[in-house]
Amino acid sequence: MSTALLQELHQELRRLYIAGSDLAAGDFRLKRMLPQFQQLGERAPVFKRLAEGITALVEPTDSLQHSPAECLQDVTLLLESVLRTLGSTAVSGELGQLHSRPTSLTTFLPYRKLADVERALTTTGSGRHEIIVHAFEEGMFQDLRLMRLAINALQDPYTDIVDYTMKHVLPGYGEQIVPHLVESFDATGGKLEARKLKVIGQVGGEDVLDLIYQAAESGSDDVRIAGIGALAKHQRYESSLLEWSKDKKKSIREAAYFALAEMGTDTAAARLHEAFSGKDIELAAEASAKCASSQLMVKLVNDLGVELHRAVELKDDKKKIEVLWARIQHYLTGLDEKRSEELYARYKYTVEQYAFFISLGWMELIDYAASYLSQENTEEALHLLQQLEQNNARYVPHAFRAAFQQLSPAELFDQYVESMRNKWKIATNKETNKRKQQLFSVVEGLVIERGYKLSPTLWGAQHEQSTLFAAELIPLEQMAAQWDNRWLEWLMEQGATELVCAFASPGHKACQQFMLQQLTEHAGFSTSTAGLLLAGLERAEVDEHVRHEALMTLLEHKRNKMGYVFEWNVWEQLCQLPATYQERLAAVAPNYRYTAGSQLEYVLRMMQADGTGVNAGKPV
Repeated sequence: MSTALLQELHQELRRLYIAGSDLAAGDFRLKRMLPQFQQLGERAPVFKRLAEGITALVEPTDSLQHSPAECLQDVTLLLESVLRTLGSTAVSGELGQLHSRPTSLTTFLPYRKLADVERALTTTGSGRHEIIVHAFEEGMFQDLRLMRLAINALQDPYTDIVDYTMKHVLPGYGEQIVPHLVESFDATGGKLEARKLKVIGQVGGEDVLDLIYQAAESGSDDVRIAGIGALAKHQRYESSLLEWSKDKKKSIREAAYFALAEMGTDTAAARLHEAFSGKDIELAAEASAKCASSQLMVKLVNDLGVELHRAVELKDDKKKIEVLWARIQHYLTGLDEKRSEELYARYKYTVEQYAFFISLGWMELIDYAASYLSQENTEEALHLLQQLEQNNARYVPHAFRAAFQQLSPAELFDQYVESMRNKWKIATNKETNKRKQQLFSVVEGLVIERGYKLSPTLWGAQHEQSTLFAAELIPLEQMAAQWDNRWLEWLMEQGATELVCAFASPGHKACQQFMLQQLTEHAGFSTSTAGLLLAGLERAEVDEHVRHEALMTLLEHKRNKMGYVFEWNVWEQLCQLPATYQERLAAVAPNYRYTAGSQLEYVLRMMQADGTGVNAGKPV
């Protein structure tokens, strides 16, 4: 017989389980079905019992001994028994082995937390990268339900998400991710398949090496490049890498060179050195910079020395000098960040022959030498850098940083300021001004840290964070230990406003007056100067009321109405304004738009709510 009527009753009973058995009384759907069951009940006792059960649900009487819930249970139990008796339980098809992949992952997250990450992995739009990074750092990707979505993220349109997923999220699963990637891997595919292969190579074991080799041998170009890179950790494939370094395709040769550089064996180093004599010198140089082989470094340093001395022989032949310089540039690239006594000797020779190499126009060679020597921290290196500094003001930062490491604070000031005090006063001399600006720049880099800091978006959505530019002064104790106190007076003489803020001394009246004047006359919100001046006034222990008044006057000045956002130092000071400034702040706030306007509106709201100030809103 047909089970359609029984299946329909089953659906209605499921509905009542969800809605509640008390709602069964008078249910029109069950009433509509009841006559059919009563009719069938005249021929089959089981249908008669089902009809009685339905009647008990839709037309309950006080005489019934069972509650609606019990009646629902009874009729459902009977119906399930009938359906199982009438249904077929035979399995169609042939029995086979059930394929499964063991995993340590569980479904431990409530969906409320999972939803945001799932949305970030399956939609487009801004803000998704931050959500994914946070989820990974919190270990949320160890929930099994996110693994498949993480794999799909390899084809996300936003490259930052793709890169983060490939380098962090998927490798975070370990070897258990490999079968899932292998299952859908197609060696003839494009960038998506190359990304899969990179992950497979990174976390896979010995079992996947043959797959990687075959992909590197016969896959698409993108896949081959990824496969070659993955084989760099396995010396058994050295001969194949050597062969691929002679492939007709430049991209394949490049991948092979980098793989050989990572492998770093003597044979690999010899092949890279050989390439310096051919058309692939540029590829070999870039790869050599990543190679840790001491054998290769020794050969390149020796070659560099030979080429530098050849310059003397070829100095009158312009074309040959150009060709020679091109080769030397590649040697410099290959030796980047390498260090040895022999390389030191080459750069020392370069500095000693400064005039000759500059006459050839090889300023980049001198730059490499200066950069190398500035990391030596020896008296001889400092002396060489001081020679460069005298020849060209562009090397003042290199020499100053070396001197800062080796000289006492008093010696440093004497050498760079006291011994040149008369020269610094000649404002019309271009070379002197250039040298002074270079000095200011390097000192600033040592005493002021510039960057971006995360701040709760108090002026907007509370769950979001914003990045505000921050120029922070190094601690006062550190300044006192590392710098001579004479710097402050000299910097005020030179009008170096931002540096005066860093060197400001507590209670120094002249310094306080200097900064207040600068804040009033010159500072604006378009740069970090205003924020540094406010921080400098605080460091100099200027009275709090004076600082608040100076900030308020700055806000009221007509030149400062075009700022887009208040940077960290200004925002920090705004959040400390007392409520006594509420009226003046309310008057000037409409002049500011965008984020700056929202920041001022927040400060006003906190003033109104608190009545004494808004220190609770200070960024952290």
